[in-house]
Amino acid sequence: MHIFDADPSVVRDLKDESTLILEKSFEHFSITALRHPTMGKLVLVEDRNGGGAVVETEH
Repeated sequence: MHIFDADPSVVRDLKDESTLILEKSFEHFSITALRHPTMGKLVLVEDRNGGGAVVETEH
């Protein structure tokens, strides 16, 4: 498992390249689970500005 910071452009690109599994929004952040073709399962934790962190659960 890996965690890395992601600016808004990286978050957007990962969302565009991936298949959405599920998404949940909260007041200050949102969580998105994705399946990326090369990176496997990802979890994005996104702040209001679109940046945040990526958790790579498979590799």
